[in-house]
Amino acid sequence: MEVDRLIPIRRPPVVIPMETPWVPEGIDREEVDACWESIVKLNPRAFDGEVLHVLGVHRNGAGGVSIHVSPCAYRYYAVQSRGLDCGVRTLGAKAITMWQQQMLLGLRADWVMYYPRQWEFVPGGSVQPGQNPSETILEELQEETFCEAGRPPLPIAVAYDPQAYSWEVVHLIDLKPDATPIGSSEYDDLKWCKLDSLPEPLTPIAQRMTSLVGSGASGSI
Repeated sequence: MEVDRLIPIRRPPVVIPMETPWVPEGIDREEVDACWESIVKLNPRAFDGEVLHVLGVHRNGAGGVSIHVSPCAYRYYAVQSRGLDCGVRTLGAKAITMWQQQMLLGLRADWVMYYPRQWEFVPGGSVQPGQNPSETILEELQEETFCEAGRPPLPIAVAYDPQAYSWEVVHLIDLKPDATPIGSSEYDDLKWCKLDSLPEPLTPIAQRMTSLVGSGASGSI
């Protein structure tokens, strides 16, 4: 049985890629293909590219973790939102974005695959093959807020999200002082919040990320 996990880290995780693509076994491929076609029909933007499937996450001493990954077809992950669990566990990146002791949260649009109409920390996204999580989170920050970080993002934890079938590298981001988040199609609203006034409903992973604020996982929080 899969359970929530949150591992505070003191140094960036080491992502170890395998060259051989990962392909799920013991699945009905015709059922997967039919489900994928229905997803594309509803969302023509869906593209069967590659994601990174997490083979394992292990502590490697000195406050770090090693994450072994293999490339995998996106469709095997996408159909899991329809109840067809192919065993894919993607690698993602999330961030707690700070400005003047406040955190940036976004209300997810109703068309997104997981957690529609729920609030989450912004930004977040899937790590693509050839990227590391910190590169991903900076790219997502620009795409989702049109803002830039005032300094490099700081990885502070690795968390497993069983509802979204993903491992997330959680970062801390400080925005540039003159930054003004704009938002993107993924969010119906953005707002700055203090820890004692977070909006509801929060996604389950966002609820767990709040434990990192002021917890000492990073001296900068």
